Amino acid sequence: MYVIRRFLQKKGKLLVKFIHAADLHLESPFQGLKNDETPKELWDEIYNSTFISFQKIVNDAINEQVDFILLAGDLFDRDNQTPKTYDFFQREMEKLNENNIDVYMIFGNHDYFDLNKDVIGFPKNVHVFSNDVETKTLTVNGKKIAITGFSYASKWINDKKIDEYPVKGNVDIHIGMLHGGLEQTGDHYAPFSVNNLTSKNYDYWALGHIHKRQELNQNPPILYSGNIQGRHKNELGDKGYLLVTDNLNKLDVEFRPTSVIDWSDLKMNITFSDVESTLNQVLDELKQQNFTKMQLINLELSLNEALSDSKQQDFVYRLNNALRNEYRQLNAWIYEVKFKLNSGVKLSSIDQEIWDEAEDNVFLEDKINDIAKTLRKYDFIADHIDESSDDLKSLAKMKLISGREDINED
Repeated sequence: MYVIRRFLQKKGKLLVKFIHAADLHLESPFQGLKNDETPKELWDEIYNSTFISFQKIVNDAINEQVDFILLAGDLFDRDNQTPKTYDFFQREMEKLNENNIDVYMIFGNHDYFDLNKDVIGFPKNVHVFSNDVETKTLTVNGKKIAITGFSYASKWINDKKIDEYPVKGNVDIHIGMLHGGLEQTGDHYAPFSVNNLTSKNYDYWALGHIHKRQELNQNPPILYSGNIQGRHKNELGDKGYLLVTDNLNKLDVEFRPTSVIDWSDLKMNITFSDVESTLNQVLDELKQQNFTKMQLINLELSLNEALSDSKQQDFVYRLNNALRNEYRQLNAWIYEVKFKLNSGVKLSSIDQEIWDEAEDNVFLEDKINDIAKTLRKYDFIADHIDESSDDLKSLAKMKLISGREDINED
């Protein structure tokens, strides 16, 4: 890899390559998962998953010979971190330093620091943006690159910090780093609009804060990389980082997975005869899934008849016992089981048509976002939903149907 890189450099064909990652949440608590039923070995793997995921990023950066790494906030969780987090992060930064890879990082709403008071020591390759918007410059293979960003000094930032970002000047590539959310969602994390970002004429926007990977704009790329390891059941599927390459003045973006464990939903329709047969059907289904990576599964069983509480408890108990012996071979652990009737409650065809029409009119995207604004003022909600999440629709429905003006944190 190094020989090829040197050859391209001599030929003048070496291009800029960097990694965009965000929302590491190192040492996340994974609340609600640790209990007497979870095997200790599995819990240790879950607990260490954010560390292992970040190690993958560091190793990939070295193997890919990237020029620099962008970390767009929420590296840590202030309320949960221990010295282990800092020691681990420092060691990984030293590895990058030894390989001449620079790191540009901002702090977000979960790892905020007042950098005028708090002194944090990092290796010389780590460049931390101050609490004020600032621009750092570097030269890579003859190209002048500017990177603009800022770090949170407190948990909430209601101001539109984007207004303080300069317009692109006399540089080849200008990158914006921002930990925040779209203003129409009504949250209080450095709100912005896509037009705010495109007006700066930057070549790439490295966003953090939203844990779901998504593209807000294609040209220039305005991207949330998502978090590197799912931390709860609303963060489904592969998580990772974005590898960005300047290919003849066009930025190519490739997603690279890093998550050690994926959260997933599994729904099964079962004709219940007895607990044993139902258990075997579930285990057979897990085998057929042939998971290549450990899955934390929310299982929904749609049954032809209602089960008594004792039968439900018996099933869950026996399922946990079976999985303790087989979860490693199956790459699956079921952390929650929901029982549902196949038939459910059916409306008449006329009532159903009326409901469907009302739902289409009431639960429009604009109305859902308006309702979401009132929900986002609660920290415990804002930290777990984003504007692309189905959670918004569910919460909006709950609020409309209940007719309540606010939700108690209890």
